[in-house]
Amino acid sequence: MNFFKPCKAFDFSPHPYDVGNPFGFWHKYEDNHFLKKIYVLNDDKFEILCKYHIAYALGKGRYNEEAFFIKVWEVVDDRIRNLKAKDPYSASHDRYILWSGKLQRFQKYLNSIDKWSARPSHIIIAEKEAVIQKQKQEIEELQARWDSVKGYEISQKIWIKQGYLPTVIDLFKQIEKLEVPSGGNLLKYDHQVAYPRMISKYFTHAGNDIPVETLRNYYVVKKGDIPVKGTSIQSERKLFEIIPVKEIKK
Repeated sequence: MNFFKPCKAFDFSPHPYDVGNPFGFWHKYEDNHFLKKIYVLNDDKFEILCKYHIAYALGKGRYNEEAFFIKVWEVVDDRIRNLKAKDPYSASHDRYILWSGKLQRFQKYLNSIDKWSARPSHIIIAEKEAVIQKQKQEIEELQARWDSVKGYEISQKIWIKQGYLPTVIDLFKQIEKLEVPSGGNLLKYDHQVAYPRMISKYFTHAGNDIPVETLRNYYVVKKGDIPVKGTSIQSERKLFEIIPVKEIKK
């Protein structure tokens, strides 16, 4: 019983993925003919080739998809071992290297579709161990990153009196505009979201967390003459004024 779809007898224009010859007693060597298809196939056609022969096997009710996978994987793995064992000084050595490389790439494709874990157990175990080791490394890297930043974390945020959030924001807006004697702003930042994020992270409004989006409404930038919707600070909440000790010469 064939695993692979054979070409029809005396059909000299078979489907390119059919295996075998139009005549002759080749069927007991169907694995060799299937491998020949792989040797000349572009790597991006591996999936198409497998699906073509799986559809044939399933359509005939001969094998299920897992059985087909096991058959193909074993054929490919056996041939890779055979090619690697060839005499390296053989006149066909370059051809064996080429075929072996092609089959290893095909086997890698097969490994990616093994949803049954049908390959030999030592391979499955080795793959799972590799995944575990990778995850351990990722955990260690994340732990190291956390250790480096947790010193900046706070257990209790700065408390802003109820109703005076706009007052605090007004003070930060004044700080934004402060200049140093040598010229230029005292503080510089690249994104409007910097202050909203800082205030949200380190302050509470009467014990309640302050959403970044709420704070961003106070930092909406007017684009030219186009008015942009935002939250303004009422004059009665502008209670303080930051004045430089010495006047900055412009």
